[in-house]
Amino acid sequence: MKRVLVLLTVMVAMVAGCTTAPDSTGGPAKLSPASASSTPTPADLIAMRRSAGIPDCPASTNLPAVKGGLPDVELTCLGGGSTLRLGGLRGPMIVNFWAQWCQPCRAESPHLREFNQLAKGKVTLLGIDGNDPREDYAVEFAAVAGWTYVQLYDLDKISLSPLGLNSLPHTMFIDANGVIVYHQVGAFGSTDQLRALAAQYLKVTV
Repeated sequence: MKRVLVLLTVMVAMVAGCTTAPDSTGGPAKLSPASASSTPTPADLIAMRRSAGIPDCPASTNLPAVKGGLPDVELTCLGGGSTLRLGGLRGPMIVNFWAQWCQPCRAESPHLREFNQLAKGKVTLLGIDGNDPREDYAVEFAAVAGWTYVQLYDLDKISLSPLGLNSLPHTMFIDANGVIVYHQVGAFGSTDQLRALAAQYLKVTV
């Protein structure tokens, strides 16, 4: 009976997603022993990101923020080096909020990687690492996950709070006008799920 209760608890947690509060250790992603024993410099973080194929942030646009769109805040690129203003972004775009300490975020990572490979030139993917106390673990996790699209860092939840996000992962589909047209609460179960949602809400066939 005890084993059944434990299993049910784990299943509920996986369906509901992670709250936006990290555990007491803040991670780690358990990716390399070196990351636990040393603190990378800002230059190291940028080098890690670039060597993993995660691009630098593009230049922000002067487009105005729109009603029903992303909050008009500026975030740093994961690993540092540049910033990006969310309010000027336009789709078709998928914005995935995640954290390296969030197990459902890790579980869906292969689907995001595969979708990005299929959707290049059609749908832009953007990751936002939210409320994550260890930026170095986050860079390393994104690298291992194979996320070769722009990643932002939001330690203070300045993008999560205006959107009312209290659990991760959380994904938003943004149309060509910059309006959020769909919220995915919790992890994606497959790449095909992402493709179907992109066709339904972004009108893009991937």
